[in-house]
This record gives sequence, structure tokens and C-alpha cells, in this order.
Amino acid sequence: MAERNVKHLDTPKAPTLVITKYMGSKKAILPFVVEELTRLTEPGDIIVDLMAGTHTIGYAMKNRCRMVANDIQRYSMVIGQTLLNYEPKPRFEGDVKSALRRLYLSNARHLEGSFENALKLERAMLSNESSRKPNWSTYSEFCESYPFISRETNATGWPEEFQILFSQHRLEAYRTLNKLEPYNLFSLYFANAYVGVRQALEIDSLRYAIDKICDEWVVERPELGYDSFLLRCLLMCALISCVNKVNPGPGHWAAFPRVSQRNKDWIISQRRLEIYDIFIQKVGEIELALAKNPSPHGPHIVSSEDFVAFMREVHEYIRQAKVVYLDPPYSQGHYSRFYHVLETLTKYDYPEVSFAGRYRKDRHQSPFAQKENVPKAIGHICEVARDAKTLLVISYSQGGIIPTADAFRAILEGFYPAEKIELKRLASVHSKLGQTERMKTEEYLFTCRP
Repeated sequence: MAERNVKHLDTPKAPTLVITKYMGSKKAILPFVVEELTRLTEPGDIIVDLMAGTHTIGYAMKNRCRMVANDIQRYSMVIGQTLLNYEPKPRFEGDVKSALRRLYLSNARHLEGSFENALKLERAMLSNESSRKPNWSTYSEFCESYPFISRETNATGWPEEFQILFSQHRLEAYRTLNKLEPYNLFSLYFANAYVGVRQALEIDSLRYAIDKICDEWVVERPELGYDSFLLRCLLMCALISCVNKVNPGPGHWAAFPRVSQRNKDWIISQRRLEIYDIFIQKVGEIELALAKNPSPHGPHIVSSEDFVAFMREVHEYIRQAKVVYLDPPYSQGHYSRFYHVLETLTKYDYPEVSFAGRYRKDRHQSPFAQKENVPKAIGHICEVARDAKTLLVISYSQGGIIPTADAFRAILEGFYPAEKIELKRLASVHSKLGQTERMKTEEYLFTCRP
């Protein structure tokens, strides 16, 4: 029963490209994981990443191995395709960049007409001119009274013709008629909550421009050499990164902060950020990073499925793989609640939502976030990897649903002999969802040999 504590890591710094803040991201302990995966593999080997999240591991290992990566969240697939497969040749510049700007403005002008009064009020409230600034309670009331899809109380103080924009009848038209114009999902669901009114308009208009560029403009100009699917992934990654940057919350979307005297300055400073300029900057930053980290082992496979279905579909890759890597959720907080805004941004499907956070009603419930289902879920993965005679490497953290390394090992010993299980520990700290307090913990890395 091998076990050791890791104190000093000699592994060279692994490449990283952060698209969005993410709970459980492996960025902080990346050398710890990469060292083990490097020790277990040879160049060109296959690694199957079952729950890839923001693809931190895949991006770090793609120079060494071929990645077969999966996550049930659609935004994860977009991030993975970009980080693992996008080659910035040609760059996003010139005519395609100009076309995106024109399409963005086309949608924005429609929304500026529809939301004119709200935009005018917000502009005055976010002004830097001290003589025009309202007090914080006025801005709070502006946000709290604002209409939105699924609002259960009346949006007092807003004209009836404005509230019609948020009506169920109009919403059904957007759900029924694919890609009805103008795009305005964020304006209807999330304005004055997770983003400002102007910011929602900008997000909607960029989302429209991305669809038009990739569905029509690029397709009609094959001589330019763009891959429309991967270009869409790149541009969506930049937009995801923008939404993360302007979010006034602690890096997730389980709830949005209400305007108060204590946080008003922070929220207002976030609402002043202009999405379009940030977006263009992000595209360039992502392209530059990808150009510095090419992969000789692509194309990598990136999927978006339930892990059980994924393992069944790529079973032959699992047999060929050197390592199956598992980084499951540790806590009872479902990622689909914490990142529902990113999922809706990606799907752009005008979903049914509920609760104050405006969560998708169809959001995924992971068995790894349900105490009674975790052992069975781990067991299924163990059986598949063991029977395929593939190494299984599992990241986990002290204090998760399975609270200790011994408790986790006990589950693994139901499928592997004790001498086939190796455990490495690394002292670490976790942030507490945006709080300044940091919590000391241990990271576990189990390696199970068939």
C-alpha cells in the first residue's frame, strides 16, 4: 500500500490558459497532477479525461499526449475544443473582425431602441459625474424593480409597453423560432442581476455576431481558411471570459450580489466595463497563448456527455489509453447551478428558469455531488478502467463528500487490491467561493493499477 507526501515539485511549470474562474480548478496544484501523469505516460500516449471542466489538465498535457476529454456541460466542450484543437491560423483580424463589428452593431441598434429608457436611466446612474450620480438606494431600486423572465412579482414603475418585452408570449416565440432576431436573451434574463443593462445588450449582440460570422460569413468565404466550428469555439471562449470578468460575484453564478451601501462602488465599477472592447482583447490573448502551445498529437477528442454514456462510446479509446483521469466534484454544490449562466450563454436557448438565481430547470445533477450516489459512480469508473487494463488516476480533496483518504481508499479497494493503489498527498489551500479566508487542506492523488 504505497503512500507518500509531496512537498517539493521539480516538474517544469506547465502551460495554463484560464478562460474563467472555476471551482475545483487544478491550476493551483497543476504541477502535482502533471508530474504524476508525466511519470505514467510516454509521448503520444492517450489520456482519457472524464470530467474535464475548464480543461486545465488537457491544455497542460496536450504537448505530451493525445487527450480524449469530456464534460457534461456544453460550455466546457467549447473551452476544450479551443484549448486543445484551435490553431490560430489565420488569426481573427482584418475582414472577419470588421464583419463581426458590423453584425454586432446591427443587433445592438435593435436592442438600443427596445431598451432605450432603461439604458438612459442606467447611463445616468453609472456616470462618473458627481452631480449626476444617484445615491446607492436609488440604484438598488433600479436593479430590484427591473423586469426579467420568470419574475414572480410586478415590476413596479416600468411602463406596460416595456414589460411586454418580457412577456411569456414573446418568450415562446424565441423558443419556437430558431435564432429569432434580434438576440436578446441576456437582456431578458440577466440584466441588472449578473450584468448591467448595457452589458446584457453587448453580450446578446456579440452572441448574434458570433452565430452570423460562423454560420454564414465564414462559410461563404472558404478561401480564407477559417474552420467555422473551431472559430465559433474561440469566439465563444472569449465571450465566456468577458462574462467572467464583469461578474461582480466571487467567480461563479450561484447568486448575484444585491446592491448595498457596502458594495455599491464595486458593482458600479463592474457595470461600467465595456464588453465589446474586452472581447476583442480576449480573442487576441487566447490566440497568442494558443500559438505558443501547439500540440503534435491532435486532433484531440472533446465531448459533452454524461460520463457513463461517454465511457461507453469511447470504450475503445479507454482500452488504448495509458491513463483514465478523473477529477470529480468534491462537494454537494452542483456545478450546473454555479455555472448556469455560462451554460445558457453557450446554448442560447431561452430556457425555463427558476429561483432568484434564475437557474435552468434542466440543469444536470451530478451523482458525485450526492453522498448516497458517490460510491456507485466511482465504482462504475473503476470497473471500466480495470477491465480495460488502463491506469486510473483520481484527484480528490480532503473534506469532500468522501471526507478522508482512508474512506476513499476503502471504496477503491472494492475494485483493486490494496497493493495496486498508490496515494500521494499534497498540502494545499482552498478559497471559499470569493471569501478572503483560505482553508488549509490536502489534495489526494490516487493511482490504481489494473
